Amino acid sequence: PGYPLHVGAMADDLASAKVFTAIGELLTKDPEVAKKAPGVFQFVITKGPGGATGTWVVDLKKGEVRKDEKAEKPDCTMTLADADFVAMVAGKLAAQKAFMTGKLKIGGNMMLAQKFNAVTSKLAKQTSKL
Repeated sequence: PGYPLHVGAMADDLASAKVFTAIGELLTKDPEVAKKAPGVFQFVITKGPGGATGTWVVDLKKGEVRKDEKAEKPDCTMTLADADFVAMVAGKLAAQKAFMTGKLKIGGNMMLAQKFNAVTSKLAKQTSKL
């Protein structure tokens, strides 16, 4: 049909959507960064504007980011609010603090989750559009 099938808030409304786009661009420009955390990361982003939620896969084994997908076998799944994810990537919220205070939930390989910081810290240095 000629009308949108989704009504209300969508994943594109999330501030995190821009971050995942920037991660994809970083992986294209600098594929070496993926080697610092070789794994498949599932992100579940909640509490966006109007209750928007979104799911992304950051596959550092293949060097790609996919939106609105669920990984078949993610090495690590991270669930957090939209604003908290943006703050974490911008370096304003430490991942360890977010985890300890319940803002970040991690399933799967926790050591690999810690290595993902290598990607976000490189991203924070290279961009100011977050």
